[in-house]
Amino acid sequence: MKRSIIVVTLAVLLIFTAIAPAQETTTAQPKNSRIGLGFNIGLQKPYCDVLHTGAGLAGEFMMRYLLSNYFDISLGLGYGTLNDGFSYNTFVTDLIAGDIKANIHLSKPGNTNPYIFVGAGFTNSSYTRNKWWAIGSPDFEDKRVTLGSFIYGGGVEFMLTPQVALNTFMDYRFSTGDALDGAELGKYKDGYLNARAGITYYLSPRAGKAKSDRDDLLALQQGQLSGAEQSGGTGMDMFEAKLDKMEAGDAELSMEQYVRLKSRVDELNQLISIKETELDELRATLDFKNQRITDLESTLQSADFAGGSGLSGDFAYNYEEALRAFYARDYRRAASIFSNLLTQYPSHALASNCQYWIGECMFGLKDYEQASAAFQAVFNFENTTKKDDATLMLGRCFYALNDRSNAREYFQSVIDKYPGSEYIEKARQWLRRL
Repeated sequence: MKRSIIVVTLAVLLIFTAIAPAQETTTAQPKNSRIGLGFNIGLQKPYCDVLHTGAGLAGEFMMRYLLSNYFDISLGLGYGTLNDGFSYNTFVTDLIAGDIKANIHLSKPGNTNPYIFVGAGFTNSSYTRNKWWAIGSPDFEDKRVTLGSFIYGGGVEFMLTPQVALNTFMDYRFSTGDALDGAELGKYKDGYLNARAGITYYLSPRAGKAKSDRDDLLALQQGQLSGAEQSGGTGMDMFEAKLDKMEAGDAELSMEQYVRLKSRVDELNQLISIKETELDELRATLDFKNQRITDLESTLQSADFAGGSGLSGDFAYNYEEALRAFYARDYRRAASIFSNLLTQYPSHALASNCQYWIGECMFGLKDYEQASAAFQAVFNFENTTKKDDATLMLGRCFYALNDRSNAREYFQSVIDKYPGSEYIEKARQWLRRL
């Protein structure tokens, strides 16, 4: 891991070193320089198969190339960690991430520059289990996995000087895989939320930041220029000279334009506040949706419930509540709800699913004999879609009971009897352990 960090750091330094000499020839003409270099630090929080997650530290080097006043491209390369918090501490994933983002600025360059962005990148991660009962698989440990990612977010850049900016942003990164937490469960991909802040240094002053001419012009109107500055001519002469200079420069602001710009700044401050509120709402929505990530068998079509066996409001609500209790590791409560549903709705299209989840609850309680009996009962339902699931879990029950012969038989059955099952690779992994 240390070797990977050293390689990444050296690569970034080589890129920055190669860029710097090319910029030295343009320092006499600041408007030709379009490159900014920066470093950002912050926190990142995973959203994955683990119910409770925490925030890990992260940092990145960044290079920004300005294409216009409203658009730029940025490259980032960094390192960070993902975990499930200090109180749980069941796993940690170290993460090397690289990305390219298209940044759209919402105003002309000024002291405050809000922007939004979209982008794509990659992650190279390594998963480590800190507790033996972590949700992740030991097969992922000490293996680096490279995945793609899609990014969206927004931020604000505050210009401290014409060449130095404080950059703050937040984004969410959708992963193309499901292994950031070491567990490939469910139908949803892993992702994580970033919150970063850092310093960006532009190799030449940014357009729109050379405001000394405007400041002097306002000071002249207010009678605040020093006697030395006024000694070169009358106030009107200097006023006209300042206007001529402003028209010749990059800023090109008349007094009327300058007043409009000041008004626009107030509007942008209000827009920033609105965007920050929207980001807070987005974070709350993501938290809510991740709490509701449960196996609700959403692929069942309405046609599958013909003959009066459709989902009733009471069944759907209790089924979802039972799954929430299961993923919160409240196995006894979940098993009780599933058992009640099975008693009240014995012919329901999801009755076999209730039977299967009772087995999962018993397995979670480490009562492997009752779990195996529950999984065996799944096969009593003729039209169940849980046969391959139950077969795999029967193998795991017998493995936990140290009955390797029966365990091998059930794992092999997944491969032989269900060639289209999504659990074939998992069955092969368990067979390799025997």
